[in-house]
Amino acid sequence: MDTQNVIFYLPSTIFVILALFFLLLWRLGLSSSWQWAAGFAQTASGFALSTFPIEATFDQFVSGVFYTGAAYCYGSAILIHFGQDKSRSVRRPLAIGFMVPHIYLVLVEPSLRLDLFLIEMVFAALLGFSLWKAAPKAKLAADLALVVAGSLVVIDCLIRGIWFTFVFKTSEAMPDFLHSAYNISVHVTTITVCLFFPLGAIAAMTAAAIDRHRSSASRDPLTGLLNRRGFSAAVNDDDPGMSLSGAVVLCDIDHFKQVNDEFGHATGDRVIVEVANKLSRLQDDRMHVARFGGEEFIVFIENGREDEAAYWAERAGGYLEASDWSTAGVARQVTASFGVAELEKTRIGPAIERADRALYFAKASGRNRVATASSLRSGRHDFAASTSGTISAIKIAQG
Repeated sequence: MDTQNVIFYLPSTIFVILALFFLLLWRLGLSSSWQWAAGFAQTASGFALSTFPIEATFDQFVSGVFYTGAAYCYGSAILIHFGQDKSRSVRRPLAIGFMVPHIYLVLVEPSLRLDLFLIEMVFAALLGFSLWKAAPKAKLAADLALVVAGSLVVIDCLIRGIWFTFVFKTSEAMPDFLHSAYNISVHVTTITVCLFFPLGAIAAMTAAAIDRHRSSASRDPLTGLLNRRGFSAAVNDDDPGMSLSGAVVLCDIDHFKQVNDEFGHATGDRVIVEVANKLSRLQDDRMHVARFGGEEFIVFIENGREDEAAYWAERAGGYLEASDWSTAGVARQVTASFGVAELEKTRIGPAIERADRALYFAKASGRNRVATASSLRSGRHDFAASTSGTISAIKIAQG
């Protein structure tokens, strides 16, 4: 088999393997969509008509449909991977509208040169639009590699389309396609430059799978909040060289055992989820909210002071008390107690311990309250108690 035959056989073989590989990835849940497999399968089919031609006009018409379909699928797969809207209102009219001039240039007034130009431009437009939409979301190195590799495919289409249409003009006759310089060019660039595209897709999927695994390991499956491991990583508590500054808020749902006993554990889970959602709604960019276990939550406010954290806890307590809990299946109010402490050194552990002692005092003092670690230490127990959805400060002097 000579070099030219190898060049003609390789693309269809490679893309069949890629289609099967990406289909397997999708079935295993490692690929974000089946469109990758569909795109590579259509590309393989288009190249197969060049390797095993049937009839020139038929081959040109069907391969044009395959390549346009592949570009549409690639674009969909990229947008899905990056979590972007698939923009069907823009891409579908372009893909379907392609059929009108394609039919004209192949079946009515045959022009191989103009039809090839049309296919290249539509392919570049469909793929390029999706890359343009997805590019701002490409943060990981693997995602950037996918965008760059896809852009190389777009550039390849544009250069080849312009070159063989206006500079080194391709023949107008359909039967001349098989042995044309254009066809050789397509095969050569496909097994060289354009192979970076599927490799980029594989790298991006691998990075996304690793990221999902890391995220699932650091997230509480019930609430979606950070778990203990994720919380430590988020506040860089595992880094001995990191200097932390801020305040800690511990939150514990009041009488949660009664909720489970009276309404059932499923309702108890819904209450935990709803509390998590409400705490998250009060979260700002400086805050890390996590489920610390059971019915207990923790909030770290970066560079926050104790009084600031106490005020936030008062707002949170009032929000919980004033909420309608019937949607969670509970026919009464749900409240929570809070303990607050400011970091005195660079480690968060001692602050959590002091906040825990303050939380214990808040619960022992009647629940639905906010207690601060500094007031416990000073001998004056200043805490806030919620009454009818309104937070009011109450000071209790201890002798």
